[in-house]
Amino acid sequence: MYTYMEYLQKCFYKSTSWNEDNIFSNITASSSAILEFPIPTGIKLDSSSKSSEYSASSFTLSNYHSINGSLAYLYSSVPLRNTMGTREISLQDAIAGFRIIEPNINGISSIGGQDNFKHITGKYDKSSLLYGRMYFPGSALEAMIIKRITSQTQLLIKCINNPHLDKNGTMILYLQKNTPKYSREFIYSTNESLIGFRCLYNFGNADNANNINTALIPKFDNSVISIGTELWYAARTMSPGLSTAFRYSTRSTSTGKPLTMTLAVNPILGHISSTYTVKTSVASTFSSKYDFNFFSYASNLSLGFELYNYSKENPLHSFTNRSVNLSSEENKYLEKRSERGNTIPIRSHTSIAHKDKDNLIINPIQNLDNYYHINPTLLPDKTLSKPTSRKSSKSSSLSAKEAAELERLSSANSESVTTAFQNLVNESDFASVVKFSTSLNDRMVKILWEGRVKDFLVSTGVKVSVNPTTNAPEFNRFGVSFSYAC
Repeated sequence: MYTYMEYLQKCFYKSTSWNEDNIFSNITASSSAILEFPIPTGIKLDSSSKSSEYSASSFTLSNYHSINGSLAYLYSSVPLRNTMGTREISLQDAIAGFRIIEPNINGISSIGGQDNFKHITGKYDKSSLLYGRMYFPGSALEAMIIKRITSQTQLLIKCINNPHLDKNGTMILYLQKNTPKYSREFIYSTNESLIGFRCLYNFGNADNANNINTALIPKFDNSVISIGTELWYAARTMSPGLSTAFRYSTRSTSTGKPLTMTLAVNPILGHISSTYTVKTSVASTFSSKYDFNFFSYASNLSLGFELYNYSKENPLHSFTNRSVNLSSEENKYLEKRSERGNTIPIRSHTSIAHKDKDNLIINPIQNLDNYYHINPTLLPDKTLSKPTSRKSSKSSSLSAKEAAELERLSSANSESVTTAFQNLVNESDFASVVKFSTSLNDRMVKILWEGRVKDFLVSTGVKVSVNPTTNAPEFNRFGVSFSYAC
């Protein structure tokens, strides 16, 4: 679960049209959120407040080993109007999970448009964000400064002051350039005089869907291929570092479900890591990771999933319940659990434009035969009139122009399915989520529950491993965290 300050930072990036998924360090963010989620330690209470649209404060208190806490402040030159408290925020925004990678080549995102892109980036060219936190007891401090130089370039500075660190602290500087086609980072750290360079290049375009052969089932659309690398050099110890990564993200045009595959290689250490993450339904995600070292031949397989639970009732007036065509396995399950019959809670009344307002169909999948079918209600009302041919009536073949038109209409239909699935994921009202992760080589299991209790966001979990000597289970970590923000 994100802290409130991390949530505000993400809202700042969203408000200024900064794409976090286009940064090399986030190339494996989806699999890490499912497999490498942190477990709370002890009891922690986090109380935050946004005093204005430009400033916020947070107070944290915990009892891990001893009573300790922190006090944090944040200021943004951009009004953060799109933020919510713990009572209204959706779990999709408060919890790290699967990220749908959007193709946004040539400066145009598939969600927004070119006019909106230029308007947002031009308005906040010189935006900035200031953050500071003080820990007690003790004298540890941390600070962060984000200064936007241009619409696509920013300077990020992170500082830590702690008497237990070498030279009482360290500072890291990031000069980042983030464009739809690529991103580059120049990094310098005072620790070991570390110098680094990262880059990430994207290949793929939403317009490529027009070239898809519609006879292929299942079909895939909105594919994005990202290739990046990072170079490091520690001047004090003269130690180099090198790694490269590959990411492929796509969405099935017959179901709308996204998937992401990554491959990371560190040739110096001989480490190879591959991940496969897929959103199996609106409320579930599965991820797997395989690690291998070609120097020691050591390997490890990690598996994990997250499962969201729908909210039974919604007391918020801004939420509305929409009728759903209960024809899929998931909706059949929802019908058994819902007190209102064939309804599930939706967080917004502006989700998908449908033709039939009395019976809104928001699930792109139909039938119960374990095969995926496009719901025809979601498809645009476009028909291709049969053209008159001057050729003989015996000829039944389509011309190249007619075939291209059919391809275009089929592509438009598939885009409707993927958009419907994404909107349903973003706007579904979930009450809680359960995360599970295990590693065969490490012989451990992690279970995490996160959800809303009254006006609080609660996170609790446990990590259990097997003692290598006695083969007895051991509880390595257990804790609960309460967060409140208004």
